[in-house]
Amino acid sequence: MIYLYMGKGGVGKTTCAAAHAVSLADSGRKTLVVSLDPAHNLGDVLDVELGDEPRKVAENLWAMEPDFEKVISKYLRELTERVKDVYGYLKIFNLDNYVDTLRYSPGVEEDAVLRKIMEILKMKDYEEIVLDTPPTGLTVRMLVLPSVSLTWIEKLMELRLRLLGARRALEKLSGEKLVIRRGETEISVPTDPEDDPIFKELEALRKEISWVQGILTDGGRTSVSMVVNPDVLSVREASRAIGVLRKVGIPMRRLIVNKYLRLSETPSELEETVREQEEALGLAKKELGFLETVVVPLFPREPRGFEALREVARFLA
Repeated sequence: MIYLYMGKGGVGKTTCAAAHAVSLADSGRKTLVVSLDPAHNLGDVLDVELGDEPRKVAENLWAMEPDFEKVISKYLRELTERVKDVYGYLKIFNLDNYVDTLRYSPGVEEDAVLRKIMEILKMKDYEEIVLDTPPTGLTVRMLVLPSVSLTWIEKLMELRLRLLGARRALEKLSGEKLVIRRGETEISVPTDPEDDPIFKELEALRKEISWVQGILTDGGRTSVSMVVNPDVLSVREASRAIGVLRKVGIPMRRLIVNKYLRLSETPSELEETVREQEEALGLAKKELGFLETVVVPLFPREPRGFEALREVARFLA
C-alpha cells in the first residue's frame, strides 16, 4: 500500500507521515517512509540522520530523504539522453547546453518528483510505502501530471501517425526512399511506426505513465491524506486541492485536522482561536464530509523521536 501525506507547509504532514510509518512498522509491516519535500525535516522528526538511500532506523522501518537538486539533475540527464537517442541525426547540436535552461522550465519539478515516485514504487523490499509530499501546490500538479501527460501523448501519437502516413505517400509519389543528407552522409527517414524512434518513445512513455497513473488512482493500492491546521484558510485551500484531485481519480481518504487545541476551560485570550477552530471543523464537515476526519491535538512540545510519534499515531489509527 502507498500512503501519501499532503498539505501546505507548516501543517505537520511530515509528523503525521512519520507517525503512521512508525505505527505500520510496529505492526510488523516492512515500511519505507520517504520525504519528497525540498525542505526536508523527516530526519529531524525521527531524530536520525537520513540521506539519498533508504536507511534502517528501527525494526521494520526504513527512511530516506532524497536530495531534491540531485533528483532534478538526474531527471534532466536522463531526459537529455533520451532526446539524443531519439534524435540521433541532430547530434550536430550540443543538447547539453540546454540542460541549465530546462532546469527552470515549467513542469520540470513536478515531472522529476513523479519520476522519483515511480522509482520508489518499483522497490520490492517493502510492504508499505509512506510518502511525505512537497507542499500542496506542487503535489497537486504532480498528481495531475499523469492524466494531462497521457492526453498529450495520445494526441502526439495521432499526429505522428499522420506524419508517417504522409511520408509513405511521398515515397510512393517519388518512387524513392526519403532521406536526410548531412554532408556526405544520408540518413533514412522512417515511415512506419515500428521503425520510428519517436513513435516508439511515445509508446514507451504512454506505458510507463499509464502504469504509475494506474497505481495512484487505485484506491486498493493508494491512500491520500490531507493534513490541515484547524483554521478556515487551511480547510478552504485543502477543499480546493481535493476537488482538483478527485477529478483525476486520486483516492482521497482522510482529512487530518492537526494541532487542535483541546482545553477544559478557555482563557479569554484564546476564545477567538477556539472559535476559529470550531468554524474550521464545521466548514470541513460541510465541504469535505465525504472524507474520514481525524483530529490530532496540539502537543505541548513538537513531536520528535519514536515515542512521541507513537503518541501521535494513537490519534491517526
